[in-house]
Amino acid sequence: MNTHDVLAYAVAQEAVRRLRDGAGPWNTLFSSNAYITASRAWPVPDFVLVDSGNELTIAAEFKPPLQSKREYLTGLGQAIAYSKDFHYALLVLPDIADDGYQIANHVVDVLRQGTLEHVPVGVLSYDPARFSPLSPSFTEAHFFSPRTTAPASLAHLDNSFYAKWREMSPQEALLYLSFCYDEMRSPSSHTGTIRDRAFEHLWRDIQEGKVSHWAGGTRHYAIGLKTGVNKNYRNFFFHIGWIEADGALTREGLEALHIGTLYGSSSRPFLDTIATAALTTGKHLILFNAISEFQDSLGGSFPEEKVWLDQLEEYLEMKGLLKRNPERGAAAERGSARQFLKAEKQFWKNLELIVPRKNRVFHPGRGFIFNWSRITDLLQTVR
Repeated sequence: MNTHDVLAYAVAQEAVRRLRDGAGPWNTLFSSNAYITASRAWPVPDFVLVDSGNELTIAAEFKPPLQSKREYLTGLGQAIAYSKDFHYALLVLPDIADDGYQIANHVVDVLRQGTLEHVPVGVLSYDPARFSPLSPSFTEAHFFSPRTTAPASLAHLDNSFYAKWREMSPQEALLYLSFCYDEMRSPSSHTGTIRDRAFEHLWRDIQEGKVSHWAGGTRHYAIGLKTGVNKNYRNFFFHIGWIEADGALTREGLEALHIGTLYGSSSRPFLDTIATAALTTGKHLILFNAISEFQDSLGGSFPEEKVWLDQLEEYLEMKGLLKRNPERGAAAERGSARQFLKAEKQFWKNLELIVPRKNRVFHPGRGFIFNWSRITDLLQTVR
């Protein structure tokens, strides 16, 4: 399992709980309107806390236990770097390093030097002997110095902490990667970004009827949907770490292109590559764990699917994993159609990450049944 991300998001949820409870010392700088999101722009923090009441952002670097002193000092440098693009930054680390050295105290002493005392970086320390995803307790070892001026430019925040997928088939994914690679090596134009030029090639193929959706039929998109489709495609690839913001392929994107080219877009190796990226960099594993916790909390009183989805969404909001949105509640009262996780359910089913029930994935009395044996096998391949 990707324990780094699981532990990091456990800390994030505990921090949100303290923020929303108005606990000290958080209440000295922040409001109780807080939630968790992500920012994939470099340098990429492990998670971002957003105080929507005061419009403040906190970027966090999480360091797991049993690392060297050098690794934890590197984390301090990362946190300081985050303060350029976010209002505040956090370093989360254990009390002691792998050799027993009191590393959290050392880092706090560094930040208390006169030259660094006004750096807007906080330190959360935890006891590695007792720390776990179910017990993510921490101590505010060093709280933030109040920031007097905002960063010159703020990092872009994602709409959700996990990668959003919308309809794209494996064939479309491989074509998009291929076109990005071609535009990196031999640009077809001197204007526009790599990602936009690559999408123009893909859009042309779609309009010419050369591209299939996941079920095997010909992909059709009306001309008026072009902008939205372009955004959905590029966001997913960016969020799973396969392209940079401009569309240039990352090392992981190049590896995915190689696998897809070698074995084919519908091959098991390429589908496994998509699934692994979604689980890890795309943070779907964190979402799976949260859904499983919600289902466990219900005990034997399982409602029908629509009510279950409504309750799940409320649970994720309560945990800070979704931005609180009063409009969602109002829409529910009006009886408006809701589409929460509609696309994701299809994505997980196609990748065999969830156990289907005929044409559906919701099991009465049980909810979602995740294919943990497959998920575990995929995560074991992560380097």
